[in-house]
Amino acid sequence: MSEQPPPQVPRFSPFITLFGAVLVIGFGIAFFAVLSNVPNLQQLMTPVFVTASPQFTDGIEAQVAAADPSKGAAVFEKYACAACHRAESGVGPALTGMGARAATRRPNYSAAAYIYESIVEPNAFIVPDYANVMVSNYKAKIPDVEMFNLIAWLLRQ
Repeated sequence: MSEQPPPQVPRFSPFITLFGAVLVIGFGIAFFAVLSNVPNLQQLMTPVFVTASPQFTDGIEAQVAAADPSKGAAVFEKYACAACHRAESGVGPALTGMGARAATRRPNYSAAAYIYESIVEPNAFIVPDYANVMVSNYKAKIPDVEMFNLIAWLLRQ
């Protein structure tokens, strides 16, 4: 019997070995970076209570009081609000009864302040049973006079 040489084990080139090591280390670092930024579940589930009226409330009340609600319907149509806020039901809270509901949504908020915040900072409070889908650029998109006309009109719905 002749002695056969041991089988050759293929070797990876140093470049492939280095590339693999960099990938493993890179994914490890990325994994721990993402993991370290995951919020504490307890914090996410703890409700935040507003114990005083927001600072912007007085200014909003004055602006809405001076606004022209008869022009609000046109603003509602101009910015296609009806696409989500239909009279009875839609993707967002219904138009019918919006003014009355707005007064009860958040403690220490007036109805006008709540609607204003809901338009300009829609992620501040998400109405239960609704998805967080509201466009968030209305503060820059809707001029103040139109915004307050819209709010004055919504309060009467």
